[in-house]
Amino acid sequence: VMLSMVTGLEPREQRLLFKGKEREDTDHLHMVGVRDKDKVLLLEDPALKDMKLRAARAVAAQVTQSPRQPFIQV
Repeated sequence: VMLSMVTGLEPREQRLLFKGKEREDTDHLHMVGVRDKDKVLLLEDPALKDMKLRAARAVAAQVTQSPRQPFIQV
């Protein structure tokens, strides 16, 4: 949750890697051996990234297909 405030990625979108292994959501970092100055990689979940990209493309396709009205009638 603390990383989501900095990165903008929701906790379910995050993947943490430490010593080449993906850590589970229930793992506490100090319990898997993370110490001060250790490197932990934070990656965006590729499956969720792909879903976001597809949704954005679908929205963009709908916008380009919808007729635009240049004036607002009151």
